[in-house]
Amino acid sequence: MAAWLGALVALVAALLPGEHPAHRSLLLVSAAGAAALGAALWLSEARLTPLRAHLAVILATVLATLTVVGWGAERGYGTLAYTWVAVAAFLFFSGRLALLHVALIATAYGGVLLAQRGEIPANAWLATTTSLVGAGLLVSVARYYVAGLVRRLNEAAGKDPLTGLATRRALAEVFDVELERARRSERPLAVLVIDVDRFKRINDRFGHRAGDEVLSEIAQVIERSKRAFDLAARHGGEEFALLAPDCDEHGAYQLAERLREAVERHFARHQYGPVAVSIGASVHPVHGETLEALLAAADQAMYAAKRLGRNRVVISSAELETARTAERSGEERATVELAALVDLAEAVDRLGSGSASHCRRVARFAELTARELGLPAQRVEQVRLAALLHDVGTIALPDSVEQKAGPLSDEEWEFVRTHPVVGARMLEVSEQRELGAWVRAHHEHLDGTGYPLGLHGDEVPLEARIIAVADAYEAMTSDRPYRPAMSHDEAAAELRAAAGSRFDRRVVEALLRALA
Repeated sequence: MAAWLGALVALVAALLPGEHPAHRSLLLVSAAGAAALGAALWLSEARLTPLRAHLAVILATVLATLTVVGWGAERGYGTLAYTWVAVAAFLFFSGRLALLHVALIATAYGGVLLAQRGEIPANAWLATTTSLVGAGLLVSVARYYVAGLVRRLNEAAGKDPLTGLATRRALAEVFDVELERARRSERPLAVLVIDVDRFKRINDRFGHRAGDEVLSEIAQVIERSKRAFDLAARHGGEEFALLAPDCDEHGAYQLAERLREAVERHFARHQYGPVAVSIGASVHPVHGETLEALLAAADQAMYAAKRLGRNRVVISSAELETARTAERSGEERATVELAALVDLAEAVDRLGSGSASHCRRVARFAELTARELGLPAQRVEQVRLAALLHDVGTIALPDSVEQKAGPLSDEEWEFVRTHPVVGARMLEVSEQRELGAWVRAHHEHLDGTGYPLGLHGDEVPLEARIIAVADAYEAMTSDRPYRPAMSHDEAAAELRAAAGSRFDRRVVEALLRALA
C-alpha cells in the first residue's frame, strides 16, 4: 500500500497542472518503479521474508529519492515521498530497525541537498528528518496500541489471535469443569503437550511470518484431527496443549499418534519443508490432580520424545523412567546411542513399509502388555524400547529380500532368520546389552520351533515373549500387500489359537485385556 501511495505522489507531481518539476522523466520513472514494487510485494506477500521486506524498503527509499530529485529539493513538499517509506518502516519493523531505515532516508536526502544546492541546509534537513521520525513514532505507538487491544479482546473471547485456538486462560477454565466431571464419573482426563520440532530453523530460514503460517496450519491440523469434544489451546510460543476428556493412557497415545501423523502428512511436501511435532501426554489421576501438574508431566514427556529423536509420542511416567535414570547416573552417551538406534530402526521401518508406524505400534502394544502383567515401571520402559528396536537388525537384509512381494526361497529365509542376531549385536555393543537378549529371542516359540536358537519354554525371556505377541498382533491388524488387515476379534482368535505353542498364553491374555 505504501509503495502505491508513493507511486501516486510521484505521478501527481509529474502531471500536476501549473507545476514545473526539475526532472519530469524521473518522476515518471519513480512512479512506475513504485507501482511495480507495490505489485511485487502484493503478489509475494505469502513468501515475504524479513530480508526481502528490508530490501523492499531500501528500494522504496531509492525511488523516493528519485522523486525528490525529479521534483526539486528546493520545493518544501518534495520530501513527501519519504513519508510513506518511513511509515512503512515503523509499521512493519521494530523501532530500532525502523530508525535505521530513517537514517538511510536522512542520508539520501542529505545527498540530494548537497548535489542540488552545493550544501546541506541544517534547518531543512533537520526539519524533514524530525518530521519523519515523529510520523513513524506515531504509527509505531498506534500499532502497539491496536495490537494490545486485539490481544485483550481475544483473551476476553478466549481465543489466541494467531491460531484461533483457545488461550491458556480458557484452557484452565475448561479444565476445572472437566476435572470435576472426571472426578464425579471416575473417568480419566488426558492432557497433551505438542511442540513443533526445530521450529527455530523455520524462523531463521524463512522468517517469522513463515513461522506464524506454520503455527496457524498446525493449529488447523489439530482442530481437524482431534475429537469433537477435545479442547485445543495455544500453550505458548511453538507449543500447543490438548485437553482430552474420558481418555486413558492408551487412548491418549492413540490420539497423540493420530495428531502427530496428521501433522507429518500435512507438511510432507510443504513449501517450508517437512515439519514434525513431538508430543507428551499425561493422564489424571495417574500423573497429577491439577492442570499445572499434568502440564508439567506432559511437558517432561514431550522433552523425552525430543531426546529420543523427535517426531514421536511419549506418555508420562514409565516412558520417562529410563531417561531419568540415565540423567541421574550421568549416562549421556547411552541416551545419544539410544536415539541413534531409534532413528535407525525407524529408517529401516520406512524402507520396508513407507512409514515408521510398525515399530511404534509394536512398542506401544508391548508396553501395554508389560504394564498389564505388573512389571516394574523401569522394566516396562525397557520392554517398550526393545520392542521399538526389535527389527533394527533388518538393516543387514538385502533389498531383494526386504522388498520382495512374493514368497521367499529357502536361501532368502536364511537371511531373514539372521536379523534378530544382527539386531542383538547392535544393542550389545551399545549401552543396551540387556535389551539385546530380548531382541535376539523375539522370534523364538515356546515349543522350540522358532529361530534363531530354537529355545523352549522358559528359555525364552518373558520380555521377548511380550514383544513376539505385540509384533504378531500389529502385523495381523495392519494392511499388507497380500492381504487386508484383520479385525481385533480375528487377530485375538489367531493369538489364542497359537497360545501354548508359539505364544505365551498369559502374555496373549494380558494384551487382549489391555486392549479391551
